[in-house]
Amino acid sequence: MSKRTSRILGLIMLVGALALIGAALAAPNLSFPWSNTVTYTLYLLYLGVMILLLIAPFGKK
Repeated sequence: MSKRTSRILGLIMLVGALALIGAALAAPNLSFPWSNTVTYTLYLLYLGVMILLLIAPFGKK
């Protein structure tokens, strides 16, 4: 994957995360149909992939 593609995907994921946070703040009564453990695992996985995509282009070859 090229550096440009990686950065664009990382930024799209960041915008998506910010939109989810905004929706959560606007409607705090919404929830997912599964346990919090699953939700937190998905959040951490999403965060990890997003950070990897944003940082990876700066690594050395």
